[in-house]
Amino acid sequence: MIDIRVDIEGGFDLLIANGDFVSNESTRQHQTLLLLCEKGELREFPTRGIGIQGWIADEVTGDFNSTVKREYEADGMKVLSIKGSITNLQVEAVYE
Repeated sequence: MIDIRVDIEGGFDLLIANGDFVSNESTRQHQTLLLLCEKGELREFPTRGIGIQGWIADEVTGDFNSTVKREYEADGMKVLSIKGSITNLQVEAVYE
């Protein structure tokens, strides 16, 4: 998926080059943002988000991998595989 890019490592600022927004393939960016955001943090889609910090702190119970799969699919991705756990997650998913 092509979208505008944000600086995930630097505070989520919009990336700008030559006076314009940077846009390119952003599937990994979307996956990362879904992992990081708690439900309610995405104004346009308040029911989306995984909130991985709560999972790491054991504040959330359930099956982490199935939650990731459900959230990615709700965002329009086709999940091809999920392996690992919270600390070593490997996801292969693409937008259809």
